[in-house]
Amino acid sequence: MNVPASALQQQLRAIETDIAAGRLQQAAAALNAAAAGAPQDARVYLTGAVLAHAAGNAQQELLSLKRAVQLAPQWWPAFAELAKALARQERLGEAVAVANRAVELAPRELAALETAVAVANSAGDPASARRHLETALALRPGDLGIRRALGVVLDKLHAHADAEPLWRGILAEHPDDVSALGWLGVCLIGMGRFDEARAPLERALELEPGHATLPFHLAIARGETPPAQPLGTVQQLFDDYANRFDAHLEGKLQYRLPSRVADIIRKRHPALDISILDLGCGTGLLGAQLGAIKGAFVGVDLSRNMLEKAKRLGVYSRLRMNDLVAEMGEIASASFDIVTANDVFIYVGDISAAVQAAHRVLRPGGALIFSCETARESEGALVLRASKRYAHARSAVEALCRDAGFRSCTIETLDLRMDGDSGAIEGFNVVAEK
Repeated sequence: MNVPASALQQQLRAIETDIAAGRLQQAAAALNAAAAGAPQDARVYLTGAVLAHAAGNAQQELLSLKRAVQLAPQWWPAFAELAKALARQERLGEAVAVANRAVELAPRELAALETAVAVANSAGDPASARRHLETALALRPGDLGIRRALGVVLDKLHAHADAEPLWRGILAEHPDDVSALGWLGVCLIGMGRFDEARAPLERALELEPGHATLPFHLAIARGETPPAQPLGTVQQLFDDYANRFDAHLEGKLQYRLPSRVADIIRKRHPALDISILDLGCGTGLLGAQLGAIKGAFVGVDLSRNMLEKAKRLGVYSRLRMNDLVAEMGEIASASFDIVTANDVFIYVGDISAAVQAAHRVLRPGGALIFSCETARESEGALVLRASKRYAHARSAVEALCRDAGFRSCTIETLDLRMDGDSGAIEGFNVVAEK
């Protein structure tokens, strides 16, 4: 499509100014006039999509963008904007396909590639993101931002051998770049070169002593087991994962733990006349299984995006963005009948403080229900897997529950979820009774 400078363009710019200023009714009237004068111009519908987005009308936004694509099937900006809208509406497979089409139409347009990378990352498709970043890097070989982004995507793909020269190249130009030093250390750990990883990680920590995640990776490089994942890492992981969390976890990974826990709760309390504290509630998978209960139903999570999804269910009486131990520290003793932590302690590591805090906030007769990935007794009480998830030995978990004051601890062996080509992840579910 040819898009010359014109009176229509000036008119559409004025409409977009009104939209940005919140003058939506004025913008709508002007847009209707523009559409009457140029009903076959795709630019009108692109501006219509901007107006619909500002008005919170997601359905109309998609309709406008699809009309723009229909009118101008060779105009890449229409496809790029449609891809963004589809991603926002969590139609991620469609979004990736449309973003890829934008790149096909404009393979040397960095803005199209940038959109395709963002959509691929949102959809959890690092292979597509890598392809588009490599294309962008061929167009802009020295671009520091593209090189960093590609290095991060290569880490997601476990392509550490390909990432190493990228980080070393950045460090050759910027020897004290803390981010590059840290990522090089992570990359070397991923290849099992722990001795080599220590030097860049130690140097990065010298340059930025208060860095939130470097001590975690340095501990791994030193052969130690860090006590927990950095909170910021977990928060970012699940903020990025929120849009595809339910479909991926329950579909591809065959995650059924919330259903099992809901059955346990219903068997204990058929009338659901209880109060529940759902630690690491995520998008509210347990809430979706249980529905409304008669008492308080409080969800806690580090991820704001996850909590936004949980809010839509309308079953939680309160949702809190906080670290789970810190949140329990603010709760009065004997406040809940059930405390749950489904697939949460795999990121916590040392769960002693969490188990003790849960015991305190439970009423007599209440139960803490939580899951762990299984560590063999020969491996030790706590193991950090290559996946960066923790596994716990059953005997150690039983001892923690006993030491916290729980009167009994029932453990059920089960497969927690699938893990790609590795098969099922063996774990266990614990019901510790106060």
